[in-house]
Amino acid sequence: MSSSNFAAYSDESGINGHRYTSITIVSGRQDTLENLRKELTGILSNKNRPIDEVKFSKIRGFESPIYQAAKQFIFCAVNKFACLRNIIRIDTLTWDRQGSCHSTVHRNEKPNLEHLYCQLLLHIARQWDQTQWNFYPDTSSKINWSDIFLSLNMTRLHRVKARKPLLINLLLEENLNFQFSEVKQVASIEEPLIQLADLFAGMARFSSEENVKCAKWAISQTDSKQQHKFKFGLASDDYLIKGTKQCRYQLIGELYHICGKHRLFVSLKTKQHLWTRHPSYPVNFWDYEEKRIKPTQV
Repeated sequence: MSSSNFAAYSDESGINGHRYTSITIVSGRQDTLENLRKELTGILSNKNRPIDEVKFSKIRGFESPIYQAAKQFIFCAVNKFACLRNIIRIDTLTWDRQGSCHSTVHRNEKPNLEHLYCQLLLHIARQWDQTQWNFYPDTSSKINWSDIFLSLNMTRLHRVKARKPLLINLLLEENLNFQFSEVKQVASIEEPLIQLADLFAGMARFSSEENVKCAKWAISQTDSKQQHKFKFGLASDDYLIKGTKQCRYQLIGELYHICGKHRLFVSLKTKQHLWTRHPSYPVNFWDYEEKRIKPTQV
């Protein structure tokens, strides 16, 4: 494992009252993320239409500067960075509060969110094969981060196979605990990488909430032959989506199209919302499944 510092920037969408909640973490080497930050800052400071912040909740019209900046954020992050593989990762985990794992009456959402953050950070660290991290969550996150770090420090980065000799086991166990050089909550308005996380988390949540309608619109708009226009069998009146929803559908379609262009295997057809076939891909949309991401404890 490299000794280079890696960093992660996170944000959430739908934590207050939505059926679906998504968390996104943008991660990579610190110097690579600095290059991405410069690109995103340049988009925000466009001399013709400068804006303070890109947030999914503020995307309401095609002509708005925020919508135009959001499209450029997606193009920059995917087309210039994620498509190159092993440059950055954008991992998003979405769960359904009405699903079997989350339907318990009066369930306390805060520990649940902390658990999911822990699992996503663990997955990202394993994908990068890194234990040394700087972590920058959004200031609006009401999370007990010390509980997450305590849990991560008790979890192996690699799963040691029992059949290996004892000496090899001991060597593999060295330096496998997470080491957080810096943990600092940052206001999203001050950090474009957190804004990028907000954008992806918002798209993931919204695509799950709107489901087939969003998938239908996004696929039809990115298919030049329109062959999928009525693929899912909705009435034609349902296809005539207007206003804010249409704008957000279109943005998700932009993401779907550019991921398809680079063969990143982000799907809207399989589950009718943003979903990645395998979590190793650099643009990764997960549906939370408890058995799929259960950690291996020491």
